[in-house]
Amino acid sequence: MITKRFFISCLASSIVMFVLSYVWHGMVLTDFSRLSYSKHLFLFFAALVYLMIGFVVSKSIDFKILEKKFKRKPILRGAISGAICGVAFFLIATVVGVSFSTGSKLENMLLDVTWQTIEQMIGGVVVGLTHFFVFDPTAHFEE
Repeated sequence: MITKRFFISCLASSIVMFVLSYVWHGMVLTDFSRLSYSKHLFLFFAALVYLMIGFVVSKSIDFKILEKKFKRKPILRGAISGAICGVAFFLIATVVGVSFSTGSKLENMLLDVTWQTIEQMIGGVVVGLTHFFVFDPTAHFEE
């Protein structure tokens, strides 16, 4: 069910992760210079992808295993679920072959997985903060 808390956390985490990605790939690593098509088209599709990633990270915070272990710690739960999603997204991108990596050297892959994990972990923290600060009367908490 899409609640106010879910919608806000999904949108906020998507925006934060998109901005982090832009700063990392566009400013720090200058990966956008290697694009073979329009930067605007890339950014449009990247925004759509980050909305999907935000959706997954926002849904993953509610996994029963994480809820049991970290019931009263939504920020930690968000960080853990985001990190797990980051590793999963890295694996998917690697298998599909969608990456800015300049090769399949171990150092490049370690940098990529580390960045992806950190980026999605920060997105998960945003989801956790939203769960902590946004009141949602439709959400139920078990004591």
